[in-house]
Amino acid sequence: MLNLYEKYHSKKEYTSVGLFREIKKRFNPKRILYPGCYVHITPSLVFPDVVYVDSFRNTQKFYESLQVKEFIEKSKEYSEKTKIKFYHQDYNKDIPEDRESFDVIISQYGGFVGKAVKKYLKKGGILVCNNSHGDASMASMDPDYALITVYIRRSDEKFSISSKNLQEYMIPKKKVKVTRKSIEETTKGIPYTKSSSGYVFRKK
Repeated sequence: MLNLYEKYHSKKEYTSVGLFREIKKRFNPKRILYPGCYVHITPSLVFPDVVYVDSFRNTQKFYESLQVKEFIEKSKEYSEKTKIKFYHQDYNKDIPEDRESFDVIISQYGGFVGKAVKKYLKKGGILVCNNSHGDASMASMDPDYALITVYIRRSDEKFSISSKNLQEYMIPKKKVKVTRKSIEETTKGIPYTKSSSGYVFRKK
């Protein structure tokens, strides 16, 4: 089963390990929620406690695989005991976890994650997302979220995070009225005059 991770992430040098290292260094979160994760297990190499949610076929077998578990134990960058939960379900439905019990929600190419699972994020917790399917655009229009940093991918191992000149980001290129409903219908992010690889929002 590990070959799926290799196929979609490690062989493509798209594990995003550098991003998670930077998030850990800057925010030091304890519990991570990753809806729409598919087989992207990189967070468990950096964070000891991660909950994954995905409804795609074969994902449950992947997370139950002894080969995958051995890989994580061999490759992890922390000394604590690894805690992994996987829920084979649609993340838009209720997840059997306590509300406001996570420090970080990860959204990477998984749809409108920030909206769907916001209730599980602590106040002051962060949403780490990109805009490939419009999740960052959706979060920017949500009064419960505030943009606090952006991140830029230099390479798979190197990401930079910056809070400078945030007012220059998330300015639409065209003066066209965009609503959360229109973003949901198109599943596309708003084209901005200045974009970043991804965005970090804090829950108010």
